[in-house]
Amino acid sequence: MMIEKLKNAIFNISDFEYINFVQNSKSIKFIYHDVIVYGYEDSISVFYDDAEMGVLTKLKSINKKNSLKTFNDISNALDYMKYLSKVTSEVKYASYHYFLHRLKEIEFNYTYFSFGLVGSYPNYSKESLSIRCDFGGLSIMNKQVKYNCLIIFNNEGSCKFSFYPEKPGWNEEKICPKRDVDK
Repeated sequence: MMIEKLKNAIFNISDFEYINFVQNSKSIKFIYHDVIVYGYEDSISVFYDDAEMGVLTKLKSINKKNSLKTFNDISNALDYMKYLSKVTSEVKYASYHYFLHRLKEIEFNYTYFSFGLVGSYPNYSKESLSIRCDFGGLSIMNKQVKYNCLIIFNNEGSCKFSFYPEKPGWNEEKICPKRDVDK
């Protein structure tokens, strides 16, 4: 039943005319902007694999291992498929995806996370926007850290990463006080 529902859902994808699918009695497979989707009777797997796709310009930060997810419902699988298509086509999203994957690998956990697109005038266009992520309530390998962090992923693949204290020693809107270390 899931295979038939997934086959029908393909036609609701806005640019479905670029999608071809292959179906047999046990599965359906289709590719959306280099993202591979396998549908089975009880689950859907979504991932990016440059080897299977024969992509010549391989992405260093994304592969089958860190992109593979399995879903039990079609809408979440298709949402992830669209997310991965962004990750494989725009370097700022590829960096973002890999960064979050690495946080899990090194057990860098957080209780607060914000995501937003940011930019500045006069070059304020959708394509020129950077990704800004703020993390709070940090712990590394189950040890609490008294800092928050901010990372900005830029369009050309660079990023800016900084830590700041959870409770700053001064009101950040005012001029920083002079301390002994300033002498």
